[in-house]
Amino acid sequence: MNRAAPRRRFARPAVVFAAIMIVALAIRVALLVQLASSEFGNELSIDSEFYRDLAIDIQGGAGLPRGALTFNPLYPFFLAAVFRFFGDGLLAPRIVQAFLGLATIALVYVAGTRFAEGRRKGKPPGNTVAFVAMSMAVLYPQFVLYEGMLLGTTLEIFFLTASFALALAMDEDLRGERALRVGSKRVPAWLGGGLLGAMCGAGALGRPNLFLPLVAGIPVWLLARNRHKRAWLAPVLGFAVSAALFLGPPTIYNARNTGEFVPVTAHGGINFYIGNRPGTLGVYQPPDDMRGEMRGLIADARAKAERETGRGMTDAETSDYYMRKALGSIERDPAGWLLLLGRKLVLFWNKIEVHDMPEVLFFQDSLPLFKLPFIPFSVIGPLGLAGLVVLLRSGRNRSIVCLFLVTATLSVLLFYANSRYRLPVVPVVILLAAYFIAWAAREISEKRMKYAALMVAVAAVIFFGVSNRTIMKPNRGAVYTFLGNRYMNSGNEAKAAEAYANAYRLDPTRDVSMINYARILLMKNDFQQAAGIYARAYALNPRYPRLAIEYASALDGLGRREEAKRLYLEAFSSGQPDDKVIACKALSQAAFFEGKKDEAMKWVKAGLEIAPDDTVLGQMLEALESTR
Repeated sequence: MNRAAPRRRFARPAVVFAAIMIVALAIRVALLVQLASSEFGNELSIDSEFYRDLAIDIQGGAGLPRGALTFNPLYPFFLAAVFRFFGDGLLAPRIVQAFLGLATIALVYVAGTRFAEGRRKGKPPGNTVAFVAMSMAVLYPQFVLYEGMLLGTTLEIFFLTASFALALAMDEDLRGERALRVGSKRVPAWLGGGLLGAMCGAGALGRPNLFLPLVAGIPVWLLARNRHKRAWLAPVLGFAVSAALFLGPPTIYNARNTGEFVPVTAHGGINFYIGNRPGTLGVYQPPDDMRGEMRGLIADARAKAERETGRGMTDAETSDYYMRKALGSIERDPAGWLLLLGRKLVLFWNKIEVHDMPEVLFFQDSLPLFKLPFIPFSVIGPLGLAGLVVLLRSGRNRSIVCLFLVTATLSVLLFYANSRYRLPVVPVVILLAAYFIAWAAREISEKRMKYAALMVAVAAVIFFGVSNRTIMKPNRGAVYTFLGNRYMNSGNEAKAAEAYANAYRLDPTRDVSMINYARILLMKNDFQQAAGIYARAYALNPRYPRLAIEYASALDGLGRREEAKRLYLEAFSSGQPDDKVIACKALSQAAFFEGKKDEAMKWVKAGLEIAPDDTVLGQMLEALESTR
């Protein structure tokens, strides 16, 4: 009988762990099935398409774009590896990301067992914290949702959770409380530091604004925790070498291509400017004269910087330019910037999931899986903050928890509030929430009600005063724009028109909503209304050549040909090759109708110099030559 009891105690946690993981697996299988059957399950946003296309190029040996990197390189290389083994479909990366999500939940359990050990007052048993945290992680819908997207968020969550769990284990090892082991073998301090450096270095390739501060902060933490002995030296050296192995290649690549020191990527400055410029609300809100998607934003930001400085600029110089511009506005209005930081802090702990990818919001609203009673952040956040207060009072794990939590918070405050920026640290918040639940249950069971009641009241105040308040609403117009694009690509113009009209109704001040709705009006030959909407969009973004061409088409329909010609000429002088060809065709037609055949011929030939295989231009040239 005495021998059987330990076996029952051992089996029980294993059964609970397995049951939670089975539920997590079932949820992910349901996601994959529903994405596969969704009308738009294989459709991607512009940014996701960029990552997929770049991964295909990398896998095919085409290499990286010229110049400094203007994207986070972790995810395209991850996709390239998946595509190499499984082909370039969407199912394989989604399955791999689902398994990474399951691994993250297991790591939450591992961290929870070390998060709060023992049965001393204020420190509930680790298994209780671990299982509560696992359950909350399984029931947090954003983890599952992003596993179905072609975005690097799932990898970032995994690396931060893994690095946090390892840091907790190293902390105990270096304090002499519990050795870090794999099976029966102890892990040397230098190897533990090396693994931690590799995780943070890899994470920095996916989310530099979060992991680069950790790369700087963890050696300081190791030194501070072991300053009276040399135990810190080996893990710090291992950490530094491993982190450098990941951060070195992109930095060297950028230096070779630009001659400048650019750690990881050259688009941090524009992101800093977006989050701190005058008039921002603390979320992803590009200036009106810049496009919202990643590639368009970088191109427009560089073009604007070149106009404002009167000289050509590299991407790294552009990033520095916007960094200086943002710092200048902060210096001019420090009080306003502090208020902005306060708004971002509230948004960080608020229930709103600020999505910048429309398909994420669309799938969250349309897939039946997300109708299940998941746990929202409005519940997790207040419990996590209350758990942090209890943890700080008890004195256990507080240094490493504060390092990760403060770093993650600053990564949002210094840029802008965004669900993808907050998600990597949510496992840590969940662990704090689970710690608080286990602690409160323990306090109540032992009839220590006074402090438990106070902390429950604190959590309630945070819930009603911060987390559950409606500070802003999600951009539903972007969802309808996403739908309209997909209907248009499939040839269903009627449904596309309906979706674009809804996007314009919900968000009539956004240039994308205006342009898409005006296109529909133009297709219906409603030139008057289309021209009016195009005029508003053009006033917001006068440097967008394709918009100038479309606006000119509406003016042509109204007989305002001189105004249209001016816009066509503008598009020809500033546009990309495709824009230039379209402008050449329009200018040639305009000249022909005015009886200027030589001018019409000139524009056709100019277009053929850009696109010699363009069949329409070839036919136009033949027709013009036959009329001579």
